[in-house]
Amino acid sequence: MELSVARRVGMEVVEALAPGCDRVMMAGSARRGKAEPKDLEIVYISRMVKEQVDLFTVIKAPATEKLIYDLIEQGFWHFDDQVKRNGPLYKRMVHSIYNSPGVGVPKMVIELFRANHVNWGLILALRTGPEDFMHLLVTRLCGAIPVDMEMRAGFLWRRGQRLETPTEEIFFEEIGVPCWAPEERSAVRLARWLWERGRGELSGE
Repeated sequence: MELSVARRVGMEVVEALAPGCDRVMMAGSARRGKAEPKDLEIVYISRMVKEQVDLFTVIKAPATEKLIYDLIEQGFWHFDDQVKRNGPLYKRMVHSIYNSPGVGVPKMVIELFRANHVNWGLILALRTGPEDFMHLLVTRLCGAIPVDMEMRAGFLWRRGQRLETPTEEIFFEEIGVPCWAPEERSAVRLARWLWERGRGELSGE
């Protein structure tokens, strides 16, 4: 799918989810400006709302859960029946659109990743990619992440203490790597940067 189409669909998804979110943003290859994204990745922080479980019990629940099912009923999208994912933090949807009369895009996969205010920066960076860049970024041996740190259960940890990464800038600062613009992130660039500082091995183009 062309980048312009992917970004247009991505903005439709962002706008559709926005009423139930504290924050929502397009990630993945569309954010990086890849010419032909294969799918869309959306990162969001859900608003928490009161939900009556029974006569005596009220809990806080993510507003996006009901919103996602409302959008299904409206025909906006549906769950992917080939790769089934419907967990609390990751959902895989399929959204059919038409760009203009006679020009159709029969299927676009939309992956929804739920973050929170503490790990937003990490999740956004992780889901922006690219994959080989992130793999090198979180590898401790000949990679970017310091040996006393790890990424586990959706959070960044240092010597057993969970760190807050509310922005991408803070996430990259914690691991000591520049926060390059999404379109400038690549494993080659990161490998070269690490090698110049004696922190890794130089990869070929």
